[in-house]
Amino acid sequence: MVKELLLPLGLILISLISIAQTTDSVFRLPVFEVIESPLQKNLPLSRINASQIELIPINDLGEILRRESNVSGIRKGGYAIDPIVRGYRYSQINVFLDDGIHIEGGCPNRMDPVMSHVEPELIQQIEIVKGPYLLRYGPSPSASIRIKTRPGEKAFKKGFGVKSITGYDANRNGIKQHLSISQSNERSFIRVSGGIKNYGNYTDGKEREWKSSYQKKDISADIGFKAGKSALTGFSYKGSFGRDVLFPALPMDEIEDNTHIFSGYYDYSNPKKPDQILSLSAYHTRVFHLMDNSFRPQYNQIVPPNTGLMQAVASVNTSTSGGRIAFTHACDKFKYSHGADYRITKKDGTRNMLMIMEMDGQLYTSGKAFNLWKESVINNSGVFSGVEWGHKQFEVSSVLRLDLNQASSNDTLLILRNENTWFESKPVDQFLISVAVNSSYKLSEKTTISIGIARGQRSGDMQERYIKFLATGYDRYDYLGNPDLKPETNFQTDLMLTSNPGRLNFSVNLFRSQISNYITGTLVPPAVARPVSQGAPGVKQFNNIDKAVLMGFEASADFTLSTQSGLSFSAGYTYAYFPEIERITFENNQISGTEMIKNDPIPEIPAFEAMLSLSHQFVRLKIKPVLSLRAVADQNHVSLAAYEESTPAYLISDFFVTYTPIKQISIAAGANNIFNNAYYDHLNRRVLGSTEKLYEPGRTLFINLKIEF
Repeated sequence: MVKELLLPLGLILISLISIAQTTDSVFRLPVFEVIESPLQKNLPLSRINASQIELIPINDLGEILRRESNVSGIRKGGYAIDPIVRGYRYSQINVFLDDGIHIEGGCPNRMDPVMSHVEPELIQQIEIVKGPYLLRYGPSPSASIRIKTRPGEKAFKKGFGVKSITGYDANRNGIKQHLSISQSNERSFIRVSGGIKNYGNYTDGKEREWKSSYQKKDISADIGFKAGKSALTGFSYKGSFGRDVLFPALPMDEIEDNTHIFSGYYDYSNPKKPDQILSLSAYHTRVFHLMDNSFRPQYNQIVPPNTGLMQAVASVNTSTSGGRIAFTHACDKFKYSHGADYRITKKDGTRNMLMIMEMDGQLYTSGKAFNLWKESVINNSGVFSGVEWGHKQFEVSSVLRLDLNQASSNDTLLILRNENTWFESKPVDQFLISVAVNSSYKLSEKTTISIGIARGQRSGDMQERYIKFLATGYDRYDYLGNPDLKPETNFQTDLMLTSNPGRLNFSVNLFRSQISNYITGTLVPPAVARPVSQGAPGVKQFNNIDKAVLMGFEASADFTLSTQSGLSFSAGYTYAYFPEIERITFENNQISGTEMIKNDPIPEIPAFEAMLSLSHQFVRLKIKPVLSLRAVADQNHVSLAAYEESTPAYLISDFFVTYTPIKQISIAAGANNIFNNAYYDHLNRRVLGSTEKLYEPGRTLFINLKIEF
């Protein structure tokens, strides 16, 4: 099946290369450019710019990340795709805004991952670091996603400015509108913006409708001041408000989500020594998350005789506060970076369940209340120091980071069985050491080889430490936290080759990662704990297992076909497995025990994927059509321990045209999934109450309009 999918891509690629060999060109179309970040060069790093986000029909940032090689996402509804980078997930990925602004989501089922709290229209740039290399913004155990929202230097451009982005999605009958107004001069600026989104249910390639509608509103304000040319002070507020967000693959839907992000920063550059830069920043974020099953069909129906109806409501409050100080300077051929940061995260939430029963004509109700988290707190204090040095063709950079992670909870739950303690929320302090070294050597003027070696650590997150009896994973088990989790440690190596011989620019990245004390769920004996959620086959507790291994590659190439035409190609794959893992066995659909199996694949690892994009600029007509193909292989490397099912391959194509009649106006219109294929990604969750995966949207016709002056 892989060969069948790659054949059309290969034929197109060969034909276009032959054109490139006979056509002069100065045009280059990168889908994602590899860039350098100050004091940490030679990273497996890519970026997505605002121009790539504003005119395409995306509902949230998770959708745009899926276009990056070896990055996928978990779909549970029509919104809030949870990113997966090289098979790393959840807290293995350090997701933050600007200079380290962190957001703690409220939902135990991650219906509000970090990126869902930030609207795409506010984004200046997204940086993705595939590995534990970006250590200046908090512990980065396996990957980092940095979302840049801070206005850049052009914010101080004199005058009054307006930007409007309007979009329509025919599949979902969805509309979006974003408006930004700014006023600035050489010394100050102010920008106020807001937006709305109202999307209905989408249909898949079989014309089936999925309950996936949602509503979002957002508002933001930024203000900045310059003191001469050496000092900049800024303040920012972002508010995001979700309502009635439906998730057919989760037991509940998001009724209300209110997010508030406050931040301030100060940057100073020594006028006499521009390499000396001092940066200070602080922030506070709050999230209120309310979810229930009121949109489910059975919720409001009449209770049948001798049966029950379960009504569930859960509410969670979270807050994260922190600050950061960093100083960079140069001495001879060395560049240094030093700093410290602090973060305190708090989380508190309850779940209320009401059982309604009708027996012999009488209506009975019984209610229960559970703590999801009970005033849980995690403090993380860190310091970092980095150095960069270069000589002729050789460059090297290194960063060392030390963290003190302190966790506590006021939960009174205590589980003791057979003189073993399974859950006790006592305070825990952990000391983390992370280090990364990246070096490169220029083989020629246009070819560079680089190697990165890193050790990244992370402590367990709020869910892994303190969640209590909730089905939070794809396997429907109730999960129990573990306050005594050991830190997860990732040892990783990346080998990169980049070359720019002329019309063809390409890069290849090979990586291998070995994670010790990997955190995953293991079965709790029924005599210790029984599930609370309906349909849960048992209880799993988060525990450390010996190790996990992940390895794979990414490759990309940009071809200049003519002065107006360009072609981009990318591909990525991760092979991941547990050398040894516990497997739960069943007899007559009941848990009968466990057994150990070897070399079992890690569940929820994306399949091999390749993407091809072709564009041509019609200069006189001021239009630019873009055709892209995405081929995903079938995933048969699935986990036996998790009883994971394989996923079929698919090939989809998208097409859109941008028209720019004048500099201030851009129009984009086109279709995603042109041939209306019915398909789903391997990471898509199963629809609640069935074994069927949630399908992706079918053909999507769209039009977007951007006006900026």
